Amino acid sequence: MSIRRERKDALEHRQLILRTAHDLFSEHGVQPVSMHQIAKTAGIGQATLYRRYAHKGDLCLDMLYDYSHQLMNQINLFLEEHRNEPPAFRLGGIVDHWVDAIEEKADLIIAMESKMSCEDDRGNFFHSPMYRFFRDRMSEILSEMLVSDSQQPIDTDFAAHSIICSMSPIGYFHMKQEKGYTVEQIKLHFRRLFTFYAHPRMAQ
Repeated sequence: MSIRRERKDALEHRQLILRTAHDLFSEHGVQPVSMHQIAKTAGIGQATLYRRYAHKGDLCLDMLYDYSHQLMNQINLFLEEHRNEPPAFRLGGIVDHWVDAIEEKADLIIAMESKMSCEDDRGNFFHSPMYRFFRDRMSEILSEMLVSDSQQPIDTDFAAHSIICSMSPIGYFHMKQEKGYTVEQIKLHFRRLFTFYAHPRMAQ
């Protein structure tokens, strides 16, 4: 078999597995679905599935990786469509997309984090393209909002990183499940926090 054919087969297997897992997860939820069920429904051997994905967390990570590209494209489109809006509005829109993504993919995130080893760098969000994307977009918008001077310059990358950390899925689930905040309340409180960045005195 040629290398090109082998690569095509591998890509087709990946797409088949991801489609099958997506359909099964949508119907039954992530936790109840086993790797055996995914392989059987996809019509492939378990050995083939495990050669590509060592465990279900590995598979969930790949699904989240695909979804992250969709999310980044959605945010780029949002920013382009609202480029003339105030920066606080655009920053709030990014947060809204983020919160909606956590809501939509909560089960995948939980399954991925529960299975991934701490030594597996693939599960490190801060090394991912999506982290860099969010940090850069937020930093750009924050540079429009924050007032700086030569005495106390504002590090917008640090500010963006701090916002991202406060929006981690673990923190989000805690605020929603333990503290009882609704999705809309969480979005609203984040937007209110951004008004502090927009106020000149906050940067002094």
